[in-house]
Amino acid sequence: MTQRFYLLAASQVTANVGFVLYTMAVTSYIKENTGSTALASMITMTSLLARRLSGLSVPLLADTYRSIHIMRSVQVMQIGMLVGLYVLLTQEFTVTVLTMGFIIVGIISFFNGFFSIFKTSVVRSLVNDSQRMQANSLLSTIDQTFLFAG
Repeated sequence: MTQRFYLLAASQVTANVGFVLYTMAVTSYIKENTGSTALASMITMTSLLARRLSGLSVPLLADTYRSIHIMRSVQVMQIGMLVGLYVLLTQEFTVTVLTMGFIIVGIISFFNGFFSIFKTSVVRSLVNDSQRMQANSLLSTIDQTFLFAG
């Protein structure tokens, strides 16, 4: 497998670690400030729904832009949103902060859904046909490991 594939895998590991950490942090923040387990668990539901919605919008972008460009753009946008989320969570807790937190988590998850979908098409260009199954298996194992850990 190529060095570019391993960079993709490292990028995926980093994104997954970030996803797990920020989800735990936001869930804890909401639970601590509201005392509501139900409200804190809505972070996971928001994330799940946003990822599903991104899957529906992929066909609109797939024909217009190259997968690698979409993946790069999505990761930059996710980093920007994570910085925004960090700044937001340092503010005094209000209903507005809570609402904006849910919106930002939804946006991050929406972009994360793009990354998950497009990485499969990028693998095709990074590894040869004989190694594609091994490469996809490795990426899937990485995904499942971090999702389970989260």
